[in-house]
Amino acid sequence: MAVFRGSSDAQLTDELIKRLNESTRRIRDLEEFNRTLETKIDSMEMRLIKRQSEIKTRFDEIEKSVKDLNIRLMKIENENEKIKKSLEKTATKLELEEIENFIKLMDPIKMNFVTRNEVERMIKESK
Repeated sequence: MAVFRGSSDAQLTDELIKRLNESTRRIRDLEEFNRTLETKIDSMEMRLIKRQSEIKTRFDEIEKSVKDLNIRLMKIENENEKIKKSLEKTATKLELEEIENFIKLMDPIKMNFVTRNEVERMIKESK
């Protein structure tokens, strides 16, 4: 070892121990840093899993809501068709006016009808 030329064994041992202690300290620091990183990664993984679960739950709720809306829309469309068919069967305004005019034409209150007794009386009077 070129670094330790001319040194005594005690100095050499002291230097080796010093370097070994320094290396050990650095290893402990790196191990601590590694544990800290692992803890942070674990924490991030847990948050990610939790968030992913929340997103899936929300997505399922939205999907159910869309299905419910589709069902409601189909029901509304069916009701619309029923109303449309029902309206096709009803009379138009023009048809109602025609019926009203016909009823007015045939209204017995406004018509001058003669009763049987009146006819018999008129016949007797004319004889």
